[in-house]
Amino acid sequence: MKAPRHTSVNPIPAVFGRVLREERRRQNVSQEQLALYADVDRTFVSQIERGIRQPTLTTLFKLSRVLELSPSTLVARMERLLKR
Repeated sequence: MKAPRHTSVNPIPAVFGRVLREERRRQNVSQEQLALYADVDRTFVSQIERGIRQPTLTTLFKLSRVLELSPSTLVARMERLLKR
């Protein structure tokens, strides 16, 4: 039996990027500052926020630490947006 084809785009990267960008801006933190303190490249932060790339769990924890949030807080915000 063939697996069903899914032609829809995965919304998770875009939604995580939106949540990260909103929180970063709310805290008045630049992409450069977030990247520096999370020890990742600034272009990677930009790509995450645009939904082009997805962070690893390690990176999720690093970004959350810089923003002084738990990783589960960011994930819960994503879940709320995905349920809409």
